Amino acid sequence: MKRLTRLLAAWLLAGFLTYPAVAGPGDEEGSTLQIAGIAIKDGVVELSVGFAELFDWESIKFVSAKTFPNDPPWFPPTRHELTFGHREVGIMEWFQFDYIEIGNYEVTEDFTVEAKLFGRKKIVGIFNPETNLLNFNGLDYKPMVKTPTFTVKSSTDFKSWKKGSRLEEVDKEYQWGQSMAVRFKLKSTEQKFFIIQVDED
Repeated sequence: MKRLTRLLAAWLLAGFLTYPAVAGPGDEEGSTLQIAGIAIKDGVVELSVGFAELFDWESIKFVSAKTFPNDPPWFPPTRHELTFGHREVGIMEWFQFDYIEIGNYEVTEDFTVEAKLFGRKKIVGIFNPETNLLNFNGLDYKPMVKTPTFTVKSSTDFKSWKKGSRLEEVDKEYQWGQSMAVRFKLKSTEQKFFIIQVDED
């Protein structure tokens, strides 16, 4: 399986609370890494990283912005979920409460999908890039994608790179189109360069 690697370098000066950074191009057209912000506080560096993935119906899980009471009621609230082509291209799954509806779907435009669930009329879903929400059957859904595998490395001279061992755990998923926080402890106050290496299968 072909392995793609994307690198992103950021220059941090310890002691500053924030410092701008510039990202390089990604491996694919329209796929880049971006640092939206950098902060250093109490020895912890926080990079706000945007993966800028292409919009792909089949790789996104849509989770309702609204929560619903669960059964039994003392369980945490639940959310509706939509997936398109996760198990098989052309097949959609719609999880609601404690049951799943299955049907066929077709992407008619970049941000429009038509779904035909068994026993239902056709439902048109429209994704709005400005609000970053999918409206489906009158309910808004957030686009969630799997967090890629990545490592953070540091260097003082751009020659010798050391893998960071104090990286805080990150969420398994993040909202498509938005930045994700990557946090790690800074051992020393010397000037360092950091690389975020993202591996994709």
